Amino acid sequence: MVGKKLVVVFPGGNYSVEMPLLYYANFKYVVQGYEELAISYGDYSKKGRDVTEADKKKMREDVLQQVKDIDFTQYEDIVFVSKSMGTTVAGWLELTLGMKVRHIFLTPIEGTLQYITPHQSIIIVIAGTCDKFLDAYKLKQHCAEAGIPLHQIEGVGHRLEVFGDMEINIDILKEIVSLY
Repeated sequence: MVGKKLVVVFPGGNYSVEMPLLYYANFKYVVQGYEELAISYGDYSKKGRDVTEADKKKMREDVLQQVKDIDFTQYEDIVFVSKSMGTTVAGWLELTLGMKVRHIFLTPIEGTLQYITPHQSIIIVIAGTCDKFLDAYKLKQHCAEAGIPLHQIEGVGHRLEVFGDMEINIDILKEIVSLY
């Protein structure tokens, strides 16, 4: 059916689809007429627990199970919005299913760099300059070399927020949502 659109949201390990960055990304696309799908990972990423290679394999199997009945060819536009660990899952899923999607990568991790390439359609990559999971300079250099749009927020870490400062965090959220 012509005109159908889909937004798929991939949470981070400790950042659910109900949290602000993902909630408002999903909301923004739903308002524009996109159908929505929120991916979940089960117990593999519980706080305080390292995610093993076996966990990652099981997560990927579970994600495939969640999308197995979706005919992605019926959509003229598919947007993957992913955060942290979800950025690797989103990149992997696109390649595994051989689909064409547009990505919004929020706070990618080291393993995501292999999916941030000129061959992908990337709306934007957003990260903080103080992210402990991926060096800001390395990400900046990688995106520049690949010609990928990158927006780095000065002085914030992996959650893209400043602890304890609600006003600044609301401003950061507005800034990020405007880039979606």
